[in-house]
Amino acid sequence: MDTVKTRVRLALFSAWRLLFNLLFWSALFTFVLGVRYYDIGNIAFIDLPVQIPVYRIFLNGITLGLCVGIIYTVVELRLESLRFYDNSLSRIILLRTLYLFIVCGLTLAAVSYANYYVDAAKGNIDPDKVGYSRYLFSATVQFLMLGALIGNFALSVFHTLRAKIGYVDFANLLVGRYRRPVEEERAFMFLDLKSSTAIAEQLGHRRYSSLIQDCFRDLTATLLDARAEVYQYVGDEAVLSWPVDLAAANANCLRAYFQFAGTLQRRKAYYQAAYGLVPEFKAGINLGRVTVVEVGVLKRAIVYHSDVLNTAARVQALCNEHGKTLLVTDAVKDKLEGTSYRFDFIGDILLRGKTQPVGVYSVE
Repeated sequence: MDTVKTRVRLALFSAWRLLFNLLFWSALFTFVLGVRYYDIGNIAFIDLPVQIPVYRIFLNGITLGLCVGIIYTVVELRLESLRFYDNSLSRIILLRTLYLFIVCGLTLAAVSYANYYVDAAKGNIDPDKVGYSRYLFSATVQFLMLGALIGNFALSVFHTLRAKIGYVDFANLLVGRYRRPVEEERAFMFLDLKSSTAIAEQLGHRRYSSLIQDCFRDLTATLLDARAEVYQYVGDEAVLSWPVDLAAANANCLRAYFQFAGTLQRRKAYYQAAYGLVPEFKAGINLGRVTVVEVGVLKRAIVYHSDVLNTAARVQALCNEHGKTLLVTDAVKDKLEGTSYRFDFIGDILLRGKTQPVGVYSVE
């Protein structure tokens, strides 16, 4: 069932990207054709003897946008499946711009080829006087290619920065949602590799870092399915976050842990072959009211301030002591009681830095 849900969410995510690309390229090509034919804002510098009807510009722009948008999205998703994004940011931006510019160029060439023979069949051009090469390298196609190059570079920078910062944080930074402190109810999971020190000594720093890369890459499908946000990566630890209502929906915050653990088990043959071990993670979850604010000038980030995070981290640190892999606070248990998960009471524990004991539960 989790696999089906993950595929559905990935399909919806791909559909959203397809829609975005269709709208972006249709708008871009319509604008470029408008500049070419109507001298918008005196940008164009070529006078045409014939004025093209407005509907033809919109029709041609949308047709090109649909063709390029569909092929662009397919190639984009294919690049991701090939782990193309396991490169430096500058390399990703440059190569992505180059690859997708070539895709746009080939698509424009194919559309131009079709238009050439349509115009020839309608008698709009004389094939004996105007060959396809002249048609292909016309000023209009050059304008479109320039627009495609600029559009590709802009999209490459946009998508790369969005992936670097995080989809939700990127949107919030753009609109300035947290320029002033805001209080929210959120849940946090501190997800940490078990026996990390021993594994680091066994593998060495380079192979250990590769192991962490692989683990967090395998976490991606879980993030999408459980609708989790990555607050930060700290060494071999990932801190995940949800708005409380989203964490409680379908028990997302609990399901995320068990789904990730299942993914690692399904990939155990790979991990055994590559590293001689199968990684296991432990986690602690807490929820409550936090203050969210955007900080920094040279480097901006969205941060959370609250004892809620400290408590989640302290609870996660109890996993080894009690021989458990997932511990939650009583606040989480009360919010998610009635789900299919079983909560076993560990005890009221006085955590370091706290003045009052906290109820701690294991989850199965």
